[in-house]
Amino acid sequence: MWQIKTFNELSNREIWAMYRARMAVFVVDQHIEYQDVDEQDLTALHVFYEEDDELLAYARIFQKSDDTVTFGRVLTVKKARGKGLGKALVQQLMDVIASRFVQDKIEIEAQQHAIGLYERFGFEAYGDTFLEVGVPHQMMAKKIRKSQKRSE
Repeated sequence: MWQIKTFNELSNREIWAMYRARMAVFVVDQHIEYQDVDEQDLTALHVFYEEDDELLAYARIFQKSDDTVTFGRVLTVKKARGKGLGKALVQQLMDVIASRFVQDKIEIEAQQHAIGLYERFGFEAYGDTFLEVGVPHQMMAKKIRKSQKRSE
């Protein structure tokens, strides 16, 4: 089941599952050494999918500036890959942004291997490829047309 929660709404078990999944994907699978837990966790909306009390997909959304919202830490755990959860997660992110944020633009730092996924949702790459914690990334953005925004 999909969940959308602020940090304060997360249970201890959900926080543990969120950090466990992020460590499994980014530190263990991708061998990235970085400070995963940061201040953004406190202000972000945490979007995740659980099945049988196990977190299978996760991302967080937060306001980047007055006119821009962003999302990151996008993941699907290893055992759930290849089942369409990544695409479903990005759709959830688009729906949450449309219904809960008023910004005009979404801007993300996409891992290079995920660019095609984000392009299917209307994101466009710009600028040069850059390394973020040793992993090639590309800036991507999507304008949110007023007709795409939903009223609350």
